[in-house]
Amino acid sequence: MDATLALVEQHRVIEGLFDEVAREGRRRARSSLISRLAEELIAHLAAEETVFYPAVRRVLEEVPEAGPLGGDEHLLLRIELRTVLKTSVSDRSFEGRIAALRTLFAEHVRREEVDLFPRVSRGVSDAQRDVLGEEILASRPHVWIVTAEGKTPRPAVGDWRLRSRVSVLLGAG
Repeated sequence: MDATLALVEQHRVIEGLFDEVAREGRRRARSSLISRLAEELIAHLAAEETVFYPAVRRVLEEVPEAGPLGGDEHLLLRIELRTVLKTSVSDRSFEGRIAALRTLFAEHVRREEVDLFPRVSRGVSDAQRDVLGEEILASRPHVWIVTAEGKTPRPAVGDWRLRSRVSVLLGAG
C-alpha cells in the first residue's frame, strides 16, 4: 500500500475516534474510546518518526520547502495526549483538553495531506511508496495496552515494562 495512503487511512481512523469520543456519553465507554484513540495516535506517530520521515528526509533533503518533519508537532501531540490521559472523562477540564488534542491533530493532518504528501508523491516513485507503506504497516507493535483513567496498573513482571501508563510487550516481533 502507498505510504501516504496508509498514513491518510490512519488519519481517518483517528479522526473517527475523536468523533466517537465526542458522541459517547457513558463514562466507561468514553474511557475505552480514549484508550483506543491513544493507541492509534501513538502507533501513527511512531510509524511516521521511525519509518516515514527518515525515508522522506533522504529523498526531499534537497527541497528547500520541505522544512522540519514532525519534530515539535509530534512533541506537542504527545504532551497533549498525556494531559488527556491524566484527566478523567468526568472532569470539567476534559472537554477542553480533548478539543486541544483534536485541534493539534487536525493541524498535523492538514500539514501532511496538503503540504507534505503531494511533494512525496512527486519525489518518491510508486514502487518506493509501496515498500514504505508496507514498512509503515509492519512497524505497528503487536500489543498495546493504554489505560485512560483509574489507578495505575500493578507493576509489570516478565517481559512487560510500564512506561507512563502505556505498556508495550518488549521483544514482540
